[in-house]
Amino acid sequence: MATRIPAYRQTQMEIKRFIEARKLGLGDQLPPEAQLAKELGISRPSLREGMKSLESLGIVEARHGEGVFVSAFSFDSIIENLPYSIGADDKKLGDLLQVRAALEIGVIGQIVDHISPEDKQRLRELAHAMLEAARENRTFEREDGEFHATLYRCLDNAFLSRLVDLFWQVFRRMNQASHIDTEQWSLESTAQDHLDIVEMIERGDKAGLVLAHQKHFKDVFARFEQGQDKANPPAATAAQAQIEPLSRLDLSGRLDGIKTS
Repeated sequence: MATRIPAYRQTQMEIKRFIEARKLGLGDQLPPEAQLAKELGISRPSLREGMKSLESLGIVEARHGEGVFVSAFSFDSIIENLPYSIGADDKKLGDLLQVRAALEIGVIGQIVDHISPEDKQRLRELAHAMLEAARENRTFEREDGEFHATLYRCLDNAFLSRLVDLFWQVFRRMNQASHIDTEQWSLESTAQDHLDIVEMIERGDKAGLVLAHQKHFKDVFARFEQGQDKANPPAATAAQAQIEPLSRLDLSGRLDGIKTS
């Protein structure tokens, strides 16, 4: 039996078809509600529901007293809602971690050619602050977040920066919900990974920088697997047991071929 499409989804599709058929672009206004509902052959309440859902997706924009207009496409709504769609699902978090590793390692070598002396200095300050906190058995979320933001901002890619920030927020939540204590997390080793990254950047060593970042992510994968093991003991359900341990994923094999220049 075919799955019945919800009414609001059908309305979404009709509105998008209308926009495409009329070749409406950024800033173009849609017809008034009554006229559009009549043209699409749907009720005004259904039209309002469809418009609200499209507005939440960033496809249209309702302006009070003016009407509804076509918006510029943006990933912002997707990015903002991703942490909530993932939740605490270990498989989804694992998939996202793979994407994060591939993305960050894929562009890390470019940083050597673009980073400013000021950002290099800031990265070193943050890495030393993380190491100092680790030696006192303190976490360093603020420094870690700023480190990753500073690392990639020199590439002047707003979408990349948003994704890096999103990934950091998702895995901060993961760490907060983790069953692993700070000693098991090897905070000092994590801080040292960041310091190694800074040193490779200062040397201008692109290949070394990629390797240092790969090592950092292998440690992140290991922590993630530890969290799974702690939360899901041997008596876990069959579905949980089928989740592939991330440390066994061939991360380096898939990333070794990435160009570092």
